[in-house]
Amino acid sequence: MSKSLVEYLIFPVYIIHLFQFVAKYFECPLKDFLERMSLLFTHGLNKSQQKAVLHNHGPLLVLAGAGSGKTRVLTNRIGRLVHEKVCKPSQILAVTFTNKAAMEMQERIAGLVSKAASAMTISTFHSLGARILREDGVAIGVQKYFSILDDHQRITMLKEVIRMAGGKKLEDKHEEIATAISLAKNASIDPENYIAGDDESPRFTRIYKTYRTTALKRQTIDFDDLLLLPLQLFEKHPDILEKYRNRFSFLSIDEFQDTNAVQLKIARLLAAPHNNIMAVGDDDQGIYSWRGADLNNILSFPVHFPGCTSVVLDTNYRSTRSILDAAMAVVSHNRKRTLKNITASAGDGESITVYKADDEEEEADWIAQTIRDHVEQSRYSLKDHALLMRTNAMMRGFEEGFRRNKIPYKVYGAMSFFDRKEVKDVLAYLRFFANTNDEMSLQRVLKVPDRGVSATTMEKLDELASVRRMGLWDAMLRHNDADIQPQQHERCSAFISFYHLHASGFSKGELSQTIRGILKECDYMHLLRRASKDDDSAALRLENVEEILRGLEIYEKKMKNRAPALSGYLQELALVKNDESDDDASSEKGVRIMTVHKAKGLEFSVVFLCNLDDAVIPSPRAIAEGGIEEERRLFYVGMTRARKRLILSYPASKEFRKKSLTVTPCRFIREIPEEFLDTEFTKQKEAEKEQYVNDFFEGMRKKFAEKGLGAAPSNTSS
Repeated sequence: MSKSLVEYLIFPVYIIHLFQFVAKYFECPLKDFLERMSLLFTHGLNKSQQKAVLHNHGPLLVLAGAGSGKTRVLTNRIGRLVHEKVCKPSQILAVTFTNKAAMEMQERIAGLVSKAASAMTISTFHSLGARILREDGVAIGVQKYFSILDDHQRITMLKEVIRMAGGKKLEDKHEEIATAISLAKNASIDPENYIAGDDESPRFTRIYKTYRTTALKRQTIDFDDLLLLPLQLFEKHPDILEKYRNRFSFLSIDEFQDTNAVQLKIARLLAAPHNNIMAVGDDDQGIYSWRGADLNNILSFPVHFPGCTSVVLDTNYRSTRSILDAAMAVVSHNRKRTLKNITASAGDGESITVYKADDEEEEADWIAQTIRDHVEQSRYSLKDHALLMRTNAMMRGFEEGFRRNKIPYKVYGAMSFFDRKEVKDVLAYLRFFANTNDEMSLQRVLKVPDRGVSATTMEKLDELASVRRMGLWDAMLRHNDADIQPQQHERCSAFISFYHLHASGFSKGELSQTIRGILKECDYMHLLRRASKDDDSAALRLENVEEILRGLEIYEKKMKNRAPALSGYLQELALVKNDESDDDASSEKGVRIMTVHKAKGLEFSVVFLCNLDDAVIPSPRAIAEGGIEEERRLFYVGMTRARKRLILSYPASKEFRKKSLTVTPCRFIREIPEEFLDTEFTKQKEAEKEQYVNDFFEGMRKKFAEKGLGAAPSNTSS
């Protein structure tokens, strides 16, 4: 027997002796020592957190209130499962809703189990769907090179489809139709099964069906399809489903209250039959029903997964008692929720301030001055403050107020980098070369710069494509079969030559070099300068183009061990672009301004909930549709973003169409117990109550006097 083989065989003995020596040193049996090693994953956790982390098999529901340490519980449990060899790292699937959250989860798990984290699948739902479709989508007609549509492209294609389906009268309703299609997909409803219950239903069904057929023909799918198509793949192909069940035997889903019907079905299919699934969420933070989320998914989790273990994370490590108890008092008015008793660990803290400004301008100025006072007194820095409001439209007045008062700020939710024309132009080239069936990108490339292919020619090619049941690019390749002018044949040939010249560069993985060559050949940078209003505008637009090119270079560097694929880069880009939470609100130096929806998952030392007009929050539409409870949850989410100080403000009056209107403060403020509010507001409430009573009896007195019935009864106490 060779020396190396002998060493190999006796090495485990050395390890056992080492463990025994360490166990003896710490005066405990070997079994207890190994158990103590597992305590690394529960050290510093409270009892409810430990209970969740130590759960092994079967369904687990973790109801995690705001600031209760849910991410630590989720990552520590995954780390422990791998460390104790309950499962292999590759059998772990952890799903969340934003790329930022997925990256944070990956980093935390890597800190616990090192390299094992790289073998796990930790992603967003949409990234997972894209991965499944790239690998197995061909079984339902989805090729590996498919393009992902952004919102602008989706709307553009839908407008085209509405015309194709003979619904020109509905063109102005494209946004409404787009929302209806999205909600139908999120509810797992096919065009054939869609029933709207109105006169437009047959036409809508035709549009929905044509939209789906057109998207598949062009190999372009939207974000809803990234969920719906994998579900259909699993339902139609049990063998493929079984492959993923074997691959992912332990499933963890974060923010479960935000899942829709399709995501729940995917979770149930993947988890069966053993149901080793952990769902983490908070029904009190369900604020996305308008985009298809179903709160019943988390409320009914024990029904969907019988034998479920439920754990409530009952300690809040973020907010003071005043803020947390006030927020819990508000949300407890909702009937559709799980009862929880959450306690704050950060002490009592300051009372909540409620400020009534004279008007909207004075509200903005008062907030700016309050922030300045905090900074000058060294209580908080600028970046410790956040202004949260119900809608983006409210931001303008506060931005003006901050400019007047010279307060640095950063707005989240403003125009996206990807919505700029020059960025769309460059991405159109990349998308077209990645997927020639992407007809919208093809049409944009033909116009930037204008290659002289006329609208009439495009119509003729479109007719040829329809007759021969092919894509627009395939029709262009056969332009000689189309009835077009000789000059147009030359221009089509020139464009086809242009494509073949550069396609090989992309196929070799020379992404940034190839697109730089294309832009140089098209003289795009010069055209961009000419189209800009001034030098500053031109410089900014050129910088945006460079940012895209720099992103390609970074992607190439990351993929240096294997040939970087253009489709892979575009997929990463599309998924990040769709991620509403990828703006890093923690790295900016100024005050943050954003909507409450945008702030979910974030926390700040000082939070201003602004413009709390009862005509705005709760939303009138939500009230009309019976959604008052979701508006209350939204208010709760806003309150629980605050760590140390919470300030609620509203104007006494506001301007609307050149008229001054009296503002009624948001009704949710009235649901906060007075013990958590500052004394000034309590006095103000009493004064307003007394004024209300006086006005009521004065009105009654006048009515009685007008009817000649004598004086109304006095409101004076006996």
